[in-house]
Amino acid sequence: MKMKLSIIVLTMFLAGLMCGLPASAASPDVAVVVNPANNTASLSMGELRKIFNGEKRSWAGGASIKLLVRSSGHERGTLLTLLGMSESDYKQYWTSQIYKGEAQSEPVALPSNGMQKEALSVYPGAIALIDAAELKPGMKVLKIDGHLPGESNYPLH
Repeated sequence: MKMKLSIIVLTMFLAGLMCGLPASAASPDVAVVVNPANNTASLSMGELRKIFNGEKRSWAGGASIKLLVRSSGHERGTLLTLLGMSESDYKQYWTSQIYKGEAQSEPVALPSNGMQKEALSVYPGAIALIDAAELKPGMKVLKIDGHLPGESNYPLH
């Protein structure tokens, strides 16, 4: 059992190194990733919350924000924590937003990080929460409150 755990930890460490992140990125941090053409480099937690609750609908350059969320998993839990909602609150919130005409639809829910990565490359205004251990070279990761995943004081776990 110890050998198996050691292999898992080593694999996560190497994945973090391959992504060009510090070794501490093997922690369960959740990265905020945008389309590579997006000019944004950092967000505050308040701005991130406004984006994922649909209050902020466009980027500084005018591109519409396209929310990509996981349908389940660790990233989904991080999203719900960020918004201070339960799963049922989240569903009710987006149903209400659509009913009031504040949104056309709820965010695109995808079953895997791989599908999120593909969608990020297709939609210029896309933003997603992705497990930092799943980051690949070329993905644009935003700083949150001045920190990247793996750094001390990074707020998303």
